[in-house]
Amino acid sequence: MSSPDVSPLGLYRYDAVDRLATCQPADQTSIRRFYQLNRLATAVQGNTRHSVIQADDLLLAAQRVGPDQTLTGLLATDQANSVLHSVEAMWSQAFAYSPYGLRSPQTAAVGIPGFTGQTIDPVTGHYLLGNGVRAFNPTLMRFNSPDALSPFGEGGLNAYAYCEGDPVNYSDPSGQNIRAVIIPISLLGSAMRKTFGLSRDAGEGFFEVAYKGLVPGDVSLALKGPRAQLDKALEPLGDSSSLFVRALRQVNNTFGSNNDQNLTLKQAFHYAKLAKQAASGEISDPTAFMRAAISWAKNLPRQGPVAFVGMVLNSGGTLFSGPAQIAKYKTGAALMKPVQQAKAIRSTTRTP
Repeated sequence: MSSPDVSPLGLYRYDAVDRLATCQPADQTSIRRFYQLNRLATAVQGNTRHSVIQADDLLLAAQRVGPDQTLTGLLATDQANSVLHSVEAMWSQAFAYSPYGLRSPQTAAVGIPGFTGQTIDPVTGHYLLGNGVRAFNPTLMRFNSPDALSPFGEGGLNAYAYCEGDPVNYSDPSGQNIRAVIIPISLLGSAMRKTFGLSRDAGEGFFEVAYKGLVPGDVSLALKGPRAQLDKALEPLGDSSSLFVRALRQVNNTFGSNNDQNLTLKQAFHYAKLAKQAASGEISDPTAFMRAAISWAKNLPRQGPVAFVGMVLNSGGTLFSGPAQIAKYKTGAALMKPVQQAKAIRSTTRTP
């Protein structure tokens, strides 16, 4: 009886401290992995280099350097550090996962981190946790190999279980020890200070700015300067159904009630333009939020905590307005928008 023909799918090599150093899929060039502080920082395949910018385990951006161009994108993550959105200058992409990290093949091949900040093995499609210590299969929702700390240690009774069957509230980046996914607030402030070179006072200023934008102050205070200009520009939009317009008006008034004037005239005009486009249906609410977040990101070196709060709030708006936008199309509400606009035009004075 002859043995069946077996061809290798890939070749893996590890370094002296048991970290995956090289992965070579069949009929492809090898992928070399480089680490910083025991975290994957750069992967090189041929003439292409993928790098991740991070601080204190928080993913911030991804860069792809090829022979002809260099692309850099901001990464929006959730509490588990899973990448939900990647935004570049002229391109953006959203990502969705099952509770155990399974995602569509169309987005699985992108050279950026994914579920809980882990990259996908190009050979198997699994997550190589602990820098290659254990392979986690998101389809089977379990590890391929048993935990060396099971059954009597920290690995638990089930040597193949991932996060003890609770991947929503826990993650396991090491492949051997689970941890809660909630990120301490102090960690966010520390990452901001280290990444953008801000002082401790500036880091604390982030929370002060966020408080002014979320908690109303003295509502009797009149809006001044660019905030008054922005409010005036929003008046013709009335009670717009656009989530972006409603959120912009509310946040602008909240900042004004706290006597916050950290808004330039140029930024006010930019916000007004986005609001008009969103109200008219020229762009969607998620697109308006995303463009606002990008504009704030460009001002991070100059405006520090103010720009960071603007980027975070608008990034959150991008994520939360997406499902609402989809619901409008599913229920048919989006189709009624032109009819409502036509009625508004006919009801205007001196309009036939």
